[in-house]
Amino acid sequence: MQQRHIAAIGVLSTIVLAGCATSSSPSTLTGGIDENYDAAGGYSPTPDSGAEGDSSPASLNADTGSASLNDGDAGGAASNQSDADAAPPSEADATSPPTTPGDASGPPQGQPDTGNPSHHDAGGSSQGDSSTTSDSAPVDAGSAADTGAPPSGTVGGVPGAQAGPGAAIGSCQIFPPDNPWNVEVDGANVPVIHTYDSSIPQTTKLHPDWGDYSTNHYGIPYNVVPATQPDLDVDFSVSASESDPGPGGWIGANPNTTGSDHGVTAWPFFTGMKIEGDPGPGGTPGNLPNDQHGLVLQQGANGCTSYEAWNCAVVSSAPFPCANGAVFNLTSNALRPAGWTSADAAGLSVLAGLVKLAEVQGGVINHAIRLTLSKTQNGYIPPATHAAGSEPLGSAYPPMGLRFRMKASVSTTGYTAASQVIMAALKKYGFILADNGSNWYFTGDSDDGWDATAPDGQDTLINEISSDFGKLNGSDFEVIFSGDPVATGL
Repeated sequence: MQQRHIAAIGVLSTIVLAGCATSSSPSTLTGGIDENYDAAGGYSPTPDSGAEGDSSPASLNADTGSASLNDGDAGGAASNQSDADAAPPSEADATSPPTTPGDASGPPQGQPDTGNPSHHDAGGSSQGDSSTTSDSAPVDAGSAADTGAPPSGTVGGVPGAQAGPGAAIGSCQIFPPDNPWNVEVDGANVPVIHTYDSSIPQTTKLHPDWGDYSTNHYGIPYNVVPATQPDLDVDFSVSASESDPGPGGWIGANPNTTGSDHGVTAWPFFTGMKIEGDPGPGGTPGNLPNDQHGLVLQQGANGCTSYEAWNCAVVSSAPFPCANGAVFNLTSNALRPAGWTSADAAGLSVLAGLVKLAEVQGGVINHAIRLTLSKTQNGYIPPATHAAGSEPLGSAYPPMGLRFRMKASVSTTGYTAASQVIMAALKKYGFILADNGSNWYFTGDSDDGWDATAPDGQDTLINEISSDFGKLNGSDFEVIFSGDPVATGL
């Protein structure tokens, strides 16, 4: 991929975003923010469906009449599962479109987070400091129901939150404005809690885990394809029972009903697509050394869809082997079935939580950011639907789906403009704990533009961002309440 030079960080209007048109020849698409969306439906968790893979959802937007993460709103459930990076195949077929720059994790001077192929706790001790307190007077969080649903009167599952302007990649809306990824949590009435302070590393420095794709292979890339992109066979071999089929359904037996680890469907994957880490060909899904996520954002006239797979092996032609995968209708707030994983251990969308180069260039990030911690409990808080922690449910260790925000008292003056864009998002939208991994690693896309010279001419953009965040640590953040952890379906 040709290296893209970064223009000076400015307001959003200085960036021209390519649209998510449904043309047959995909073009390079940069991320951005679309502030013209109307607030859409509520955010609804799915009720417990019993054993994993009991049924295949008829629609990612099916209304189940379940409890809502937005007060008074009910929605349906969608399914997804684990987290993996994948490298592009060695040769492209005739129908394969060129890929779009995605994300890359890990600055050059840092060690990239390799994740955990089995989505289980990475282990390691936590250096908690229970003496850390919040900079703002915490609101009494009260007690949530044992379903994990937060109290009534919430937006995106967070009491006191409000819908943001909405996040987008080009003209592709990345979930509605009132989705948990997109709600603003910096209000004075958002409850701050200290339940997990003792187990969360307070002195560990923050680590931006992304960078360029072509040389260092940091971050998680995503590929953008048109609505006309052909669906080719994808072979899930580890957790197919918690995976989503493509538009044509399952080919052969339905693993959602049989509970099988194996299943074949067709997704808009293609030969030569970018896979996390740019790995070489070969290997067995579930046993690959790194996450090797494969993400495809498909444009559509009625909204876009994100296809996200974990632990994908590189091959020269279909079928494309991956451990498991999830499909997200990006116009919907529907959750995956309770207990189902995705390409992340939390059952969440990976794409939604990435720091994207175009957002930083445009001067604003309008969504929460994906975070990993090394030791978690075996419970989750919606919008998460899955957990893979080693510590018991209800312990002092953080559950999947836990939300953090940068304390309002932390000064962001003196940092580079790019870092200030990210810090502003962390104050307004915060982090969502999405996977087990290195402490305080947060994820961005894999794009060669991160390795271009920063506007001040002193260093590369990612090196400057990494240097800035190395001055922050866990004690600069606080946990906000969005419900009590549950283990439904695990």
